[in-house]
Amino acid sequence: MADRRYETLVLLHPDLGEPGAKEHAERVKKLIEDQGGTVGQMQEWGLRDLAYVLAKQRRAFYVLFEYRSTPKALLEIERNLKLMDRVLRFVEAAVPPDEGAEDESRAEDVLHVGSPE
Repeated sequence: MADRRYETLVLLHPDLGEPGAKEHAERVKKLIEDQGGTVGQMQEWGLRDLAYVLAKQRRAFYVLFEYRSTPKALLEIERNLKLMDRVLRFVEAAVPPDEGAEDESRAEDVLHVGSPE
């Protein structure tokens, strides 16, 4: 099965602190690589305010992963993210093949918004 490009935004619990968030981000990166994916970019956006209270938290560490993976591996990555207790929420999106053309249909490419709860 052919690799596809994906983006996953992960919200990590604010109680982790900066070093803990970096450690968890590396764990997620290793998880993607263990499933046969190749991480092209990992962007740590830092501690940011949430739009609404999530799991009694008003802030979270945001980390964006851009990677290539198979759809089967994506399901396993999603399953593992749900099991991580310090992940508040995550959202995965397939990146269209023609990345230069940004359009409104991008919202329709969202595969799943996950929450461990």
